[in-house]
Amino acid sequence: MQTNTLSSTALSQTADEGPANITVNFLRIASILALVQYSAHALLFLTGSLSHSSPIASVAASRTHSYWDFYFGYGLLAIVSGVVEVILLWQLASIAKRHSAEVRPAVALFIFANLTHAVLVWRYFSLIAPVVFDIIIAMLLVCAFLVGQRKRAEANP
Repeated sequence: MQTNTLSSTALSQTADEGPANITVNFLRIASILALVQYSAHALLFLTGSLSHSSPIASVAASRTHSYWDFYFGYGLLAIVSGVVEVILLWQLASIAKRHSAEVRPAVALFIFANLTHAVLVWRYFSLIAPVVFDIIIAMLLVCAFLVGQRKRAEANP
């Protein structure tokens, strides 16, 4: 009788931890893909930016900053945003180990951000690689979001 109690307790613990672990895995994979994406952006941007100048720089220049300054500064801001995304997704995965349902609002925000980023990159730059990364990351985040929802539903029958 005691063996049945122990095995049923172990089974329920495994079932309870299952969705949380799946959520953690989805978030960690999304974080790693974001790291690859933004590392590639940083490498390509920084190596390409140092050797090229813009043909419309004189047209868009202001008194204190050139068009190049704006372009380069925005590129650096994109890199910083990517670093923030990578770190936050990794931290959300750590939080999701114990509270997978509570990270869902932040995951939803990252889904929106990645899909919006994909649309803007396609619309204004027509670059396929970052769009593919954004869509894959968004799909992983949707999976994490849905698994977190399932965990919440199981906790509140």
